[in-house]
Amino acid sequence: MQLFLLILTLCTTTFLFGCASKPSQKLSKNSPSEISQKVIPIPLKSAIEELRVIKIKLDEPGRLVLKEYGENITDVTNIVNKAYGDPEALSAVKSALKGHQLAVQFWQCDRLEGYDDLHQCRDKALKGVFAKYPDIEAQAKAAVAGEKSTFISAGLDKDALLQAIWAHTGADTDVAVQATALPPPPKEGQE
Repeated sequence: MQLFLLILTLCTTTFLFGCASKPSQKLSKNSPSEISQKVIPIPLKSAIEELRVIKIKLDEPGRLVLKEYGENITDVTNIVNKAYGDPEALSAVKSALKGHQLAVQFWQCDRLEGYDDLHQCRDKALKGVFAKYPDIEAQAKAAVAGEKSTFISAGLDKDALLQAIWAHTGADTDVAVQATALPPPPKEGQE
C-alpha cells in the first residue's frame, strides 16, 4: 500500500512539474485534447450515417424505390430508438425520421387501386405532413386554391410533395451532422 502511495505521489509530482515547466502552452479551441473529449455514441453515429445514405439516394432521381425506402426507414427507426447523446443531434435525427415516415406513409398510398381509395389514403397521410410541416400545408393549399375537388391530394403533384418533405428531412440530417461533427484539427503552428 505504501509503495502504491509513493508511486502515486511521484506520478502526481511529475505531472504537476511537467505542466508547470511549459506555461506558454495553451489549449487552442481545436486542440486534440479538446477534440478527443467530444464523444458521439455509436447508435447516434449509426442513425446519422443511415440518414445521410438515404439523403444521398434521394438526391439521385430514380435511385430509391418505395419498397427499399420503406425498408430503410424501418431499419433507421430501430437504430434511432436506441440512439442517445447530443440533444441537438438527437432531436434533428428524430425529426428527420418522422418526416421520412410521413413520406413513406404518403407514398405507400400509390399501392391502392381506385381514385377514391388513393386520395383518401393520401389526404389522411397529408394530415400528418401538414401537422409537422406547416409551410408545406400553406404551399399545398395555395396550389389547390380555386379547385373543386373532394380531395386536397387530387390537386397536388405527388413528386413535388415528396420533394418538399425530403427537403426538410435533408435539412434535419444536415443539422444532426453539424451538431456531431468534430472541429477540424488545428494546422501546424497554430495555437
